[in-house]
Amino acid sequence: MATLPQASLTINEGAGAFAGGTGYAVVMACVNQNADSVPRVISSTQDLLTEYNWNQGVDYCALHFAESRKPVIFVGMPITTAGAVKFTNNTGVTGTAAITVAAASSGIMEEVDAGSVTVLTGTNVGTDQIVLSLSLDGGVSTQTVRLGSNTSYTIPYVGIVLNFGAGTLNVGDVFTFATSAPMWGSTALSTARTALARQQNLARSWMVVGDLPNSTFANYVVTEANNYASTNQRFTYARAQVADRLPLATKSQVSVHYIPGSSSETLTFASSGHTITRSAGSFITDGFAIGMMVTVGGADVSNVGAIGVLTNVSATVLTFASGVVNEGPLSGVTLVASEALTFASSGDTVTRTIGSWISDGFAVGQSVKITGTTSNNVTETITVLSATVMTFGAGLANEGPIAGAAVSVQQVNAMASWVSSTTAAFATVDAQKRVDLGAGRAVVQSPITGWNMRRPCQWAVSTREYQHDLQIPTYRKADGNLDPFQITDANGNTPEYDERLDGGLLAGRFTCLRSYANGPLGAFVALSLTRDSEGAILSRTHNMAVTNLASTVVQKETENAIGQVLVLNADGTGTDASLSLIEQRVNSALQVNLLQQFAEGQRASLAVWTASRTNVLNTPGATLNGTLALELDGTLENIETSVVIQTAGA
Repeated sequence: MATLPQASLTINEGAGAFAGGTGYAVVMACVNQNADSVPRVISSTQDLLTEYNWNQGVDYCALHFAESRKPVIFVGMPITTAGAVKFTNNTGVTGTAAITVAAASSGIMEEVDAGSVTVLTGTNVGTDQIVLSLSLDGGVSTQTVRLGSNTSYTIPYVGIVLNFGAGTLNVGDVFTFATSAPMWGSTALSTARTALARQQNLARSWMVVGDLPNSTFANYVVTEANNYASTNQRFTYARAQVADRLPLATKSQVSVHYIPGSSSETLTFASSGHTITRSAGSFITDGFAIGMMVTVGGADVSNVGAIGVLTNVSATVLTFASGVVNEGPLSGVTLVASEALTFASSGDTVTRTIGSWISDGFAVGQSVKITGTTSNNVTETITVLSATVMTFGAGLANEGPIAGAAVSVQQVNAMASWVSSTTAAFATVDAQKRVDLGAGRAVVQSPITGWNMRRPCQWAVSTREYQHDLQIPTYRKADGNLDPFQITDANGNTPEYDERLDGGLLAGRFTCLRSYANGPLGAFVALSLTRDSEGAILSRTHNMAVTNLASTVVQKETENAIGQVLVLNADGTGTDASLSLIEQRVNSALQVNLLQQFAEGQRASLAVWTASRTNVLNTPGATLNGTLALELDGTLENIETSVVIQTAGA
């Protein structure tokens, strides 16, 4: 298939080689190369790719460089949980070749929500010159892949391999899939924090790349950010993202086929042992597996229809517990196999023989719609879930086992239930001013891979944050929308979370995105919130940034007083003149760092450090206490206007 000729180029985004303490972002991400947890100041995408290979953290940094022109401190963490295939659906493949997804040698590194392969030309895998259309972003963009006579294709950067089994692919065949990204663990995060403490570059914030599946992982982040302050006397806050609501959970649709390659190929059915034996080829190569349910097709076949669930599979023989009658050898007979589903009224359960409800994205509390059955086309809420058993509160009838290829199990009403369940799941992460949890996503084109991927809202918030001084809130509307990040699609619809339209995440104290009813168009930050107590001034992330800088200044300047000799009063307290020397040093630094007029104004309204006049200082180990009076700038959030209609003569 001929395509429009075009030239292409790659922009190697770079930034300045130096930034002050408020200019650095620390990026912590899983890497598959050089995962030594050593912090490195890096200012170009190419340097990151050379050092770490591609990963989601590098993708964020490329956007950060482009939008802020500031370098990062990158910490490459080892992978604790590998990226995996979450979902496949090959019911759109009418040929005999099995398409599968696997990890490359470096491991799956990208979260793909809606990957698809469409056959454009070709017939026999491994022989004909097959051409495919590949998409990793739900068809928003596509790339033509000339598979030729190869039987696999490694998608650049992302660590995903498409494998094509022996057989045929027909024009228009469609295969879809989804994958998860790798994830760090508590040890990896603790090692990263310890490594950061060993170097002396200060940073405004941490960007912890990798969705938090639950509050346990959120508390890992809280622990390390708090330890950084209490143990290492380094002050920062961490941005992290909670698990996403999309794609909607749906049952994997897996089916495999036996179609005779010639008129001489036959199948023989035997009631003794309940077997089906083929004369040529391999059932294993075709993808048949124990637990699948087999349906027989063909004219004048006594065994036509669903036979049962496979109990054993060899290259040439399929074995069932029962249901096979003597017949054959027959030519022209086809077999289709897929997972088996059994519905039970006792316990209101749906049990599958292969695959995993959990891997497919289902969770307790989700509303689920089932279609394609005879007696169980219902919409119910999941109450209990395991890998193979889904349990509802009521509503199911006895049915099955039945072939699952034609049965759809799909999550519905996802937005409201996701907001509710997410708020409940992370409610225990409370009164924690050093962590900012984001929820919801925005679509942005990767500067490296070119795909339009759904990225955490924190990516957009953080890139906006580093475009300005630390006292400037990311939700200042006058700074414009978050382009290139988008929460609307090409038709102007909003599939992503929008606090203005959906609501609920701010009440749960999550950083999230919004649109404005009267424009301008585009995505904006709704609010950027820490997990500090509701109504606390440090629940606004930019206020935490200013407070951290003030804490750093005081820490550094009071350390300069260690070993200083003071003149004391008769009661052992320091004289006013001696203590004033320390105060002058600290307050001068506060003036320089917080109270002068910077390009975007003062960072605080008041910052005064005062030494205690009552501490006794003529004993070993004497401690001088001090108090920092810090008054942060005000930030407008709500404006109410009354419209007064004037009448003539009024």
